[in-house]
Amino acid sequence: MIPEPETISLVPNSGNENDFKRVIDPDEESDSSEDWVVPIITRREGRERVISLLYELEMKNSTPKTLLSELTLKPDPFVLKRYLGITRSRSQLNDQIKSFSQDWDPSRMPVLDHAILQLALFELIFCPEVPTGVVLSEAVELAQKYSTESSGKFINGLLSAAARQLRVQE
Repeated sequence: MIPEPETISLVPNSGNENDFKRVIDPDEESDSSEDWVVPIITRREGRERVISLLYELEMKNSTPKTLLSELTLKPDPFVLKRYLGITRSRSQLNDQIKSFSQDWDPSRMPVLDHAILQLALFELIFCPEVPTGVVLSEAVELAQKYSTESSGKFINGLLSAAARQLRVQE
C-alpha cells in the first residue's frame, strides 16, 4: 500500500520559505492499478534503489514519470517517496549541493555522487525521523561502495557542512 500524500518543506536557506514547499503524492506519477511492488529488505537496499533510479534517470535523460512507467514492478513506498520527492525538489536540492560544494562545480561531479548527495540532502531536509548520523553514514558507505575512491571523503565533508546548517543539533 502506498502511503498517503504528505506535505514536506525544505529548511529555507535562501530566506524565502515558499520557494521550498512541495507535496509528495506517489499516485500522481504512477499507475495505481499496478499491485506488484518490489519489496526492500533493508533501508540500505531502498537507498541503493533510489540512487539506481536517479542514475538511470540521468543516463537516459528521461522524465521521472516516464522512468516509473517503464518499470515492470513498482518501487517500494520507501523508495517511491524518496524518488518522487527528489525529482520534484531537484532544483532546490541542486542549489543546496552547489552552495555546500565550495570551489567545486557540481556539473563535474560523478553522476553517482550527485545522486547520493540528492538523496542524503532530501533525507536531511524532508525526513527528520532519520537521524543525521544515519544519513551521513549511509551516504558515505554508498559512495565508497559505488563511486570513486575519493567520493566518500568528499560526500562526508559536504554533508557534514550541510547538516550543521540544515538540522538542529540532535
